[in-house]
Amino acid sequence: MRERVKNEHYRPIVTVDKAKKGVPTVVEISGKRYTLSHPDHKRGNQEIRRQAE
Repeated sequence: MRERVKNEHYRPIVTVDKAKKGVPTVVEISGKRYTLSHPDHKRGNQEIRRQAE
C-alpha cells in the first residue's frame, strides 16, 4: 500500500454491508468495518463516554 500524506485526496473502494431506510449503517472501507451509531442510541452513548475518558 502507498503511504498517504495529510490533505491528500483519493477514492477508496467502499462496500455497503447494511443499510436502514436508505442510509448506510455498516460499511467496509479497505478491509475495515465501520458502523454508524446515532448519539441517542444506548450503545452510542457508551462509546461517546469511553472516548471522553
